[in-house]
Order: sequence, then C-alpha cells, then structure tokens
Amino acid sequence: MRLLGVGLGAALLLAPATVRADTTYEMLLRTSDLLGGGTVELEERIVVSVKGDRLRQEATGTRTVETRRGARYEKPGQSLTLAQLDRGRRFEIAPDAGTYVEQTFADGRQRRETALAAAEKALGIDAVEAPPALPVSVDRTGERLRVHGRDCERVVLRSTREIVVVAGRGAPEASTTPSRFAMTFDLCLTPAARAVAEAQALEARIGDLTGERGPTLDRELRVFARRRDVFAVFELMHRLLEREQQRLGGVALRWERVFSGPRRGELQATLVRERGEITRIEERSLDASAFELPRALSPARH
Repeated sequence: MRLLGVGLGAALLLAPATVRADTTYEMLLRTSDLLGGGTVELEERIVVSVKGDRLRQEATGTRTVETRRGARYEKPGQSLTLAQLDRGRRFEIAPDAGTYVEQTFADGRQRRETALAAAEKALGIDAVEAPPALPVSVDRTGERLRVHGRDCERVVLRSTREIVVVAGRGAPEASTTPSRFAMTFDLCLTPAARAVAEAQALEARIGDLTGERGPTLDRELRVFARRRDVFAVFELMHRLLEREQQRLGGVALRWERVFSGPRRGELQATLVRERGEITRIEERSLDASAFELPRALSPARH
C-alpha cells in the first residue's frame, strides 16, 4: 500500500546548504483527514537518509478508514522512495508487493507540466497571472520548548480564506454564500539541526528538477486558487503557509497543522489535523547499497 502522507517539504523547513556528511533522521506523523465522505487516520514512521547526492525515504504505518455509515477498517503498509540526483531518476517502491516504478526527473516534470497546461486551459488561466497570496499572521510566542533533547522556539502561523465552494470532495453540496476556512501551523523551530537542513536542501534540488518547486509550483497555486472545491482550498492554503514557514528559517522539530471549515452544519469543524515530531537525528557513515534499487524487485504493471 502506498501510504497517504505529506511530503517532507510539508513537514520541515528548508535551509540553503550543501550536503557534507551521511545523515539519517526519523519522524513520526499522525494525520486525521475528514475532507472525504468519512474519516481517514494515518500513523506513520518515516526515516530519511542521505548519502552524497542520493536520498532514501522509508515509511511504515497504518491507515484506518471509517466510512460515513460507521464501517471501519485498517490496513498496514510500507513504502520506499529512492532519489538519485546523480542519475536524474527516482524509484517508488512497494516492498509488500515486491515492485517498483522508475521515473526520470525530466519525465516527471514533463507529466506535471502537461497536466498543468490542461488544467490552465480548462480554467481559463492566463500564463502571466501573478501567483496567489494569502495574508498570514506570525506569532513568535517567545515560548521555549525542548524536543528530544533539542531546544526550539514555538511560532504560530495563521491564515483564513473565504470562498464560495462547489460540490466535490469535502463539500457534498454546492454553496451560494462564501464559506470561511482557516489554517494554523503551530511549530517549534530550531536553527541547530544542520543535518536535517542539509538533507532538506538535497530534496529541494530534486524538487527543482522534477517541477515540484519554482515556476511549476506557482502554476499549480494558480490552478488551486481558481478551483472552488474544498480540497483545492486546502492545497492552496497549505502550500502558501509552507512558503511563509520557509521564510522563518530553521527546522521544525515538532508541529501541528490544522485546517478547519464548514462540515455537516458545523461552521468551523476540523477537517485535517497533522501532528509530527522529529525523534532522531544522526550523522554516521551509511551503506551505499541502501541507496540502490534492490535486485529482487520487479517493475510494476501499469
């Protein structure tokens, strides 16, 4: 099973750096998602390792789903991603199935741009439109905390958006009046986690090549801003608050992200809640073979 979860860029801050040493860090994530018809709960442990210009991300966890009718089921899963900057490619591996999908960074970027072009045409978006923006309040609380032996400062980011939503994921019925949505990032930031920042810098370089950052991301934001479904509102607000988070600098050792809005007659229900923390950071020599595609795997059938 491919685990549902946020990308690492959504969990941590990026800092410009050059990777100098092999590093490993581990984080725990707990996510509750009510954007669909039921409730999806995800608990996962993510281990990120970097060796030179290669990145390995392994996630294990359990996905629990409760439908609107009360049926409940859960499924454990594991996923593994290998990104090789030196070879310009990424492997998405399903260890349980023993299969993998290989994609070059260039192919990934092209597919992303093709999908964006189609969305821009359908929504009538002009290529010269400015990227959307949101007013974001930044509260430096002055509160000092300690997370797994490391000091950090609590900072809270908040923003709101009012929009007339249409039927779709998170909104089973269209609305004729604006709905108010809010998002909060409650972070504990530290400048003293160089190993994590360097690993995130490598991920940023990969994101530039795959189109997950830069001008392509600006185009995605314009698409989300033009759409009127709740899922698009969530994506737009989340990504814009991430950018504001990045401007603060440092690394988030612990965080809580909350997205709220109308749901089933309630004006401000919690629609998405994510809690996370970094539990371990190490700098040590890593086995190069862990960053190569295992020989026993087979290509996934499309």
